[in-house]
Amino acid sequence: MFAFCGPLAARPALISLVKSEQREEYEQASKAIISVLEDHRQEVRIEESFLESDGDGEEQFWDAVKTSQPELILTIGPLATRSAVQHINKIPIIYTLVLENPADLQSNPASQQLSGVSLTIPPEQQLKIIKEALPDVRRLGLLYSPQSDTMYQAVRKIVQKTGLRLVAEEVATERDIPAALRKILPQIDAFWMPPDEVVYDRRFPHILRFILLESFQNSVPVIAMSVHLATAGAPLALGIDYEDIGRQTAELVLKKLTGRSSGSNVVENPRKVVIYINEWVASSLGLKIPSKVSDQAISVKSGR
Repeated sequence: MFAFCGPLAARPALISLVKSEQREEYEQASKAIISVLEDHRQEVRIEESFLESDGDGEEQFWDAVKTSQPELILTIGPLATRSAVQHINKIPIIYTLVLENPADLQSNPASQQLSGVSLTIPPEQQLKIIKEALPDVRRLGLLYSPQSDTMYQAVRKIVQKTGLRLVAEEVATERDIPAALRKILPQIDAFWMPPDEVVYDRRFPHILRFILLESFQNSVPVIAMSVHLATAGAPLALGIDYEDIGRQTAELVLKKLTGRSSGSNVVENPRKVVIYINEWVASSLGLKIPSKVSDQAISVKSGR
């Protein structure tokens, strides 16, 4: 438990911070959140707790949280956020490090106050960086699942406005990916991997390796969405600064506590995007990434 002093309120505002996974990026965000609150010297108490991800005892866990009467619940990661949305109605929830829209899980949207900082980098921003980094690309490949069809339809309209041509294939399961990828590779200049929990499921790392290797062997650069995929062989990747997203989340918490938030349900995208370049892979593919992109990018090496 951490206590910070300041003139925010007559009594300290209790924030229940809930995590459900031990991951490095979660710890980075959590430390940044606490640091910002401390720097602002608000009268805030933070109670940290860990929700077991096996689902046992969830009801009792949230009953205990509600008994402590927090003014706000702050969840880190999708598991803690999904559970909070399903069990909490009257207490405002702020989430962070979540890709999906938790509002889709709300059982009673009218009574829930749900805000947060998403992991989603807007497609417009991704495409702008892609065009700047790979100016010779005209045909952009994409695989998508039925679950992400809404995202795909929105992306298709955005791509049309950029002058690029989108070559896409739908895949129902990870087993469909090899054939779908081999079908589109001869038709594209680059392959784009926006987040999709079916297509790029972490439980199937061999599929990710297949995509990177098959694309490389066909001289097609991959634009991925994490530094891990850049070190695995993607010449270009876009990622998140987890410390900054923690600071951004803390600032949203402060706005909520002081009534400066623009609404009861606010969703912010990450304000800082990190560009990663695997220079060996980029060079092997003959890519010449303009200096206005490479100068602000972080260089990574395969396997590091």
